[in-house]
Amino acid sequence: MMTTATMGIRPVRSVGLVSLGHGINHYLILLLPPLFPVWTTEFGVNYAELGLLMAIGGIVAMVMQMPVGVLCDRVPARYVLVAGMVLLGLSVLGMGFATSYWQLAVLMIANALGNTVFHPANYSILSATVPPRWLGRAFSVHTFAGHVGFAVAPAVIGLALIWWDWRSAMIVSGIIGVAMGLLYLANGRDLKDEREAGHVEPREDGKKQPLLSGLSLLLSPPMVMCFLFFLMISIAHIGFDSFLPAALYEHHGTPLSTANFALSIFFAASAVGILIGGMIADHTHHHGAVASVCFGIAAVLVVLVVELDVGTFGLLFLVGAVGLTTGVVPPSRDLIVRRVTPAGETGKVFAFMTVAMEAAYVAAPPVFGWVLDTFGAATMFWLTGALFLIAILTVGGTSHVHGGARINR
Repeated sequence: MMTTATMGIRPVRSVGLVSLGHGINHYLILLLPPLFPVWTTEFGVNYAELGLLMAIGGIVAMVMQMPVGVLCDRVPARYVLVAGMVLLGLSVLGMGFATSYWQLAVLMIANALGNTVFHPANYSILSATVPPRWLGRAFSVHTFAGHVGFAVAPAVIGLALIWWDWRSAMIVSGIIGVAMGLLYLANGRDLKDEREAGHVEPREDGKKQPLLSGLSLLLSPPMVMCFLFFLMISIAHIGFDSFLPAALYEHHGTPLSTANFALSIFFAASAVGILIGGMIADHTHHHGAVASVCFGIAAVLVVLVVELDVGTFGLLFLVGAVGLTTGVVPPSRDLIVRRVTPAGETGKVFAFMTVAMEAAYVAAPPVFGWVLDTFGAATMFWLTGALFLIAILTVGGTSHVHGGARINR
């Protein structure tokens, strides 16, 4: 069996390229919401119509995620990655020239389609190019880069609106996306997937794996439990992130400036937790235990946020602790999924997990908003804690490795 050394692959370069692209991906997709107040005037639309744009993107992403994941398992994943990044960059560049709402709608479809490639292609490439002993840290750097992209986008738009103009910012940002796609293309030797890297035993008849076998894999009990794991933690995170400032204001009377700062603390602590989690994941085989302990602690901390009156600094500390403990989980979460994924099936499996996250983006905000309106902020915090505990139950369902064992390298 070939190794990354014998193939000439340089894991650090592979992680760097994939992570840089992931950061640019997150940056490009979060450029849009900060522009909504400007677009209402620029295009003569209301917020509901702009919200519909986001819904269109979400639907396209959910529908196309699995076909793209299957494609990543059947053709070189780097070509799918190049196409997605270039399409994403061109869609953002096009928005810089848009003159009507309908042009934005078409470009949003292209934007969402381009966005579907990153998780299935990135995880296929990282699984093939990074030695197992470093994979947890590779996953953590990949996720951390995405968080950095999210953090940079609003700042860029804010500065552009003050010193420049939003159209120029979008055009330059789109060009950066296209350039990243070309950088992928120029460094293809470091972006091999599992089939190219020789980690998949060829079929005796020389044919590709039937599509229906992939469906049976996704419906297997460990994979379904992984899907539910992703779904529960995504709903909890997205709901908590979306309504944390409002809930703190409603329950504790926290000033909105402080409540929003608490959200920033949460995200910053979560990013630190991701890097710590990568180191932990590489030094243990008990990834389910890591996730369970962290979510158990997070559930207690979320309840303490609502039940204790600890003042501003105590509140910021508790919220930061929630971010830190939940941030430790993603690298172990990704390795849990990888453990039950046969070699050569990574694209469709991580696409399946991304569908869970996309579904959470659709479901969580209205559910948490309804809970906040109907039952109050305290119930919202208790719901978050309960979802963390339910996530612990789903981890146990991944303990039996799928019949198609991973190929050790």
